[in-house]
Amino acid sequence: MRTLTIGSALLGSLAVAALLAPGAQATEVVGNIDVGTFRITGGGGAGNDVVLGTTDSRKITVQLMAGDDSGVKVADFTLYHGSSLSKADAVLKPSEAAPVCTANGTTTVCTKHYTIDPRRDLRNALAGIWKVAIDVKANDGDYVQTDGYTSFFMKRNAKLTANASPEPVAKGRTLTVTGKLTRANWDTHDYRGYTNQRAYLEFRTPGVSYYESMGYTLTDTHGVATAKVTATADRYWRYEFRPTMTTNAVKATGDFVDVR
Repeated sequence: MRTLTIGSALLGSLAVAALLAPGAQATEVVGNIDVGTFRITGGGGAGNDVVLGTTDSRKITVQLMAGDDSGVKVADFTLYHGSSLSKADAVLKPSEAAPVCTANGTTTVCTKHYTIDPRRDLRNALAGIWKVAIDVKANDGDYVQTDGYTSFFMKRNAKLTANASPEPVAKGRTLTVTGKLTRANWDTHDYRGYTNQRAYLEFRTPGVSYYESMGYTLTDTHGVATAKVTATADRYWRYEFRPTMTTNAVKATGDFVDVR
């Protein structure tokens, strides 16, 4: 069995820095327990990202895989926000009192379910990096306990619109493409404009399946993006917002403009 390497499953350099800061987490490793895959399903985002809006709750399933040559006695985990588990300012409460574990030879997969309600469980300050503390014990006495096994992102849902005008437009004339980027506000339970963010202007030619980027413009104090282009041919226009640590990616629906 390979020995657990703390931090091997961290998501990105910023998460690595946060989790491996001196004194940030308590860690004890005895023996050669192999702690492997950590997986979230039902999160609504890319990978292990968990994305929530303002009202609807989200049910997620979380699994941790661990193995030992003597077999795994218990593999439990806690999802929390903060510098360490002892200083957590939020901890997710699972539906089960204990994880449900299934063994297959020397490997065990333990599962918990969570229902996250943004009105009850979240506030804006909790968006971003969340951490995973684990407590894994083998039948031969080997064990691993750490506050910082891995991390995931809890993100605020974003919405984005696009409107190109005038429609139709004469060839060679100026086309103005506006859009509005908003995201869930977990403090006020509504959507507010996301300011000073890059909104990438993209176009698609009819009959072609992909969009091409023309660069980006920054959203204003209301989350509004505005760009002016020269109308040269029939095209669909849209904006794209790329993900941050606190907010998920979103693409507006393309707006078709007939150029005459």
